[in-house]
Formats: sequence, C-alpha cells, structure tokens
Amino acid sequence: MHLTHKAGEKTFIDFSGKTVDIVNPINGVITKAELFIAVLPASGFAFVKAIASQKKRDFIDAHADMFDYFCGVTELLVPDNLKSAVTRADNYDPDVNPDYAAMARHYGSAVMPTRGYKPKDKAHVELAVKLVQRWILARLRHFTFFSIAELNKEIERLMPLYHDKVMKHLGCSRRELFLKLDKPALMPLPATRYEYKEFKLLKVSKDYHIQLEHNFYSVPYQLIGKKVEVWFGAKIVTITYEGKTVATHPKLLHKGAYSTNKEHMASSHQKYLEWSPGKIMNWGLTIGTETAKLFKNIMDSRPHPEMGFRTCLGVINTYKKYQEKEYTEEHLEIISTMAISKHYYKVGQVKDLLKSYTPKDSDESASLIALTTHKNIRGAEYYS
Repeated sequence: MHLTHKAGEKTFIDFSGKTVDIVNPINGVITKAELFIAVLPASGFAFVKAIASQKKRDFIDAHADMFDYFCGVTELLVPDNLKSAVTRADNYDPDVNPDYAAMARHYGSAVMPTRGYKPKDKAHVELAVKLVQRWILARLRHFTFFSIAELNKEIERLMPLYHDKVMKHLGCSRRELFLKLDKPALMPLPATRYEYKEFKLLKVSKDYHIQLEHNFYSVPYQLIGKKVEVWFGAKIVTITYEGKTVATHPKLLHKGAYSTNKEHMASSHQKYLEWSPGKIMNWGLTIGTETAKLFKNIMDSRPHPEMGFRTCLGVINTYKKYQEKEYTEEHLEIISTMAISKHYYKVGQVKDLLKSYTPKDSDESASLIALTTHKNIRGAEYYS
C-alpha cells in the first residue's frame, strides 16, 4: 500500500548496518563508530551522525543534535525496536524506554516504534540508509579517521551532495522539498536542549582521579578517599561533593585516557609538571658539571627522558636537604662523581652514598675523584 506522509509529522530513525573504523592515535586500537540516521519522510531530508555506540546516552544525545539540525521537532518519533528506544517490543502495545520517552516529552513529541519484522513500515528510512551508504560510506572507504569528530566533519561536508541533488522524478532536491514542506510544519524547539545524564557514586583514588568507564577524571586532591557524585552524559562529566560542583570535564572517548586539571593537584605535583629536561640540567649545573652529568646519565638510562624526571627530582630534593646541613656544592659534586663511577642511578643509591660520606676540608676535588675512579685505573687498593 502506498503511504502518504504528512509534512512535519514523523521522523523515522534507524542505524546503518555498516560501521566506520576509528583508530586511536596513541595505541592504534580500532573502535567502531555507529551511523545514526533520521529521515523526514515527506521530503526525504536526512540527518546523519557518527556516534560511539547504540547505547542509550549516545542514542538520545544524537536526537538532540538531530532536532537542532532540523531546527524543529516532529509530532512523532518512529525508531526501530532497539533496546535504547524500546524495552519490550510489541506490534500493538510496545514498552518505550523511560529515558527515551522523557527526552521525547521534553521536545513535545511522542514515540511510536515500528512494528517488528515489518520493513515496509519504515521504507523511507530503509531507503535513506541505502542512499547514505552509497553517498557517504562509499566516499569514506579510503579515509582513516582518528576521532569521531573528524568523521562527523567529513560527513557534514558530504551531506549537501545528497540533499542538493535534483531528483529526476520530482524535478527538485530534497533540500527544496524540506524548505517547502517539512520546515514550515515542524514544531519549534524548546528553550533548552535536552541532555541525558547518568549517575554514579565513585571513590576518589590516591592520585585524586575517579575512574569512570575505563577513563580517569581529576578532582581537588583534598577529596582523596571521599565518595563523590558523578553525573555524566555523552559529552560532559560533572563531579559534585556535598551538593557543590567540584569538577567538570569533557567526556573522554578512548579507553585509558586522563583528563587532569592542574588546579586539582597538590602544590608539589604542580611543581613536578613544570620541570623539563633542560630545567633539570640547569639545576645540576648550579652544583657542578658532575651533577649535570649524573642527571643526563639518569635520563639516558631510561627508555624515555621523562621516565627519569622522578629520579632526578628525588636527587634534587635530597641534595637540597643536605645543602641545609652545610654540605657545599663541592661535596655534592663528589657524591655525583661517585654515583657516576658506580652507575648508581637510583635515589636510594645516591642517599646511601650521602649517608656513608663525611665531608672533610681536605676532600679531593670532584674532577680528581673522577680521574681516580675511572674503570681503567686499578687504584691503591689493588696493590694492598
């Protein structure tokens, strides 16, 4: 039976059966982006967006973007029977997901799922899926995307090709039909955009981060060990404690990622971030060339220089404490020289040298010790 659709009455919603690969630029792990597709049947005007999953929060957030794109709302939403939209499918009396229904009420719309196993009920969106795969996915098959945002930017560039193509049987484009039929009939957008949020009560770990869905978000370090309330949607993570917002972060997409606000750190940790290899070497030169050489050897002994930062900072803090005990730069240079000769590149080893060393006015210079401790010189002990 031929179905005539009233302008601005329904939005048909579905997912493309095909996904797009997203490559994590850090570790090369590939995830699959879903393609959310919505169609206004009177004009055939479509909205297409790549989202992280078909989960409820991504699905609902895509609807908010869809209404913004259409600049209006239809009376009915006609989704397929996926779990994010329908909790129990039934041809006559389906149970709509409560969160999905709440979103529809916010926009003044209602949900009317398609009947199961009745593809003709959603022929327009099925056709749009095929056309999107032809117009969009076929053109993206040779691209490599490192984020969903990159993918969506390319989709936005390609969609006008689909909307502005003149349809031979009608003699006009989908955009022209949309402006003539659907747009004037759409209900206006509400004053505020709908944002779906989930709630979790999480404990702050010793590194002043909470773990949410395999990612980590910082809070003020004073809350270590406390339980905080976490409200999160598809884009924003809001963390509250005793009714007050203590942190807000963008939602991270790649597993194992960190979102750290410098202001949340203890002052000692903030200072750690300010250090660099150059700054560490410059501090070593204030003691002497042997100390700078020790720091260079420490960083060179690690797979990456930054892995030696913590050790160098530990040696710096130790040297500062001994300077307060009236150790001179010459004394510390001697310790650095001894550490280099023994390949002592750990904080504990340097501390052991300091504990066993007693400064004397008659101490040899660091340069002389460097010569007498060379690996090719046997030393006086060899002959005793």
